[in-house]
Amino acid sequence: GNYELLYLSIPLMGIAFLYAHKFTVVGMGEDFATNLGLDYKKIVNLGLIIVSIVTVCVVIIAGEIPYIGLIVPNLVSLYKGDNVHENILDTALFGAIFVLLCDILARVFVYPYELSVGLTVGVIGSGMFLYLVLRRKSYAS
Repeated sequence: GNYELLYLSIPLMGIAFLYAHKFTVVGMGEDFATNLGLDYKKIVNLGLIIVSIVTVCVVIIAGEIPYIGLIVPNLVSLYKGDNVHENILDTALFGAIFVLLCDILARVFVYPYELSVGLTVGVIGSGMFLYLVLRRKSYAS
């Protein structure tokens, strides 16, 4: 395969891991980050650049997988809090396990044929998304 783009995305993930504390502080708002001595715009732009390049590399290598970037981080932060530095490895591990389980389900569901992993993740992900939106009645209305 053509996995040369991993040589670009893996170091960027390392940089994102090093800046994770700053991303958490920036997520609290511009005034809060500025009061703690961070250059808000610089950190936000760095985060956007890193996320954009890593996303492009992964989509080129693996293809589009719907809802994975929406469901997995929200479920992890629901149980572990909003600290990016603590959640980044758990999010990666849970995302990999989720896609693996959806792949197994896609291969077994209509055996001897296969469903698309994107279809399986999309169906399960849409159900999880609706659960996250509707889990509290005060947020759904």
